[in-house]
Amino acid sequence: MASYLQDAITMMRDIVYQSKSRRFVIMLNRYVWENRCPDTGAVLEGAPSPCSRIRTGLHFEDVLKITSQNIAVQAKEHPMELLSIDAAELKDGTYHVDFVFSGEGVIRLQCETISAQMQDIGAPWPAKCHPKHEILDILQDENIE
Repeated sequence: MASYLQDAITMMRDIVYQSKSRRFVIMLNRYVWENRCPDTGAVLEGAPSPCSRIRTGLHFEDVLKITSQNIAVQAKEHPMELLSIDAAELKDGTYHVDFVFSGEGVIRLQCETISAQMQDIGAPWPAKCHPKHEILDILQDENIE
């Protein structure tokens, strides 16, 4: 899931915690990484578009608590780039799931169990470019030589 959502863009207006139902919901515009080779980053033959994004919904069930660090929760229209999602089991048997954003922002879910679903919504649209990562550039250069 984290690989699919790397470099996704979201805003605070697209993030909701439903405390009574213990559900965390986030909508993102994710980059369609599956159009690229996972080893080299090269565009796959027959890919519908070399650079595209798609609207994606993600929700976690059994969320006990949410905290954040370096996140401007009042800035509802401020774009945030998701860098990674990390999870770990805690000593008490619960789990935390960290959404790590650029600018050292983190949203942490404390969960009874890790129960999540992700779904693309609608059709992809062309993106201006693919996210740049130094490691992908290095791999592509190695495959050209």
